Amino acid sequence: MQIITFNSHIGSDGLLQIKLPNELKNQDVMVIIRPQTKEWLSILQKTAGSIPDLERLPQAVNK
Repeated sequence: MQIITFNSHIGSDGLLQIKLPNELKNQDVMVIIRPQTKEWLSILQKTAGSIPDLERLPQAVNK
């Protein structure tokens, strides 16, 4: 089974246009729609820069 994953946009007309490779012509397929939320952007904005600059401490020398 081949799985094709991509991001797309459903227009204001409610239509989703998908162009697929010629190898998939004349085949039945299962389409799963998983709406993406913009929640991740809010989380990213809250956590960005929350880790102070890391400083590498002197390392032991192996002989």
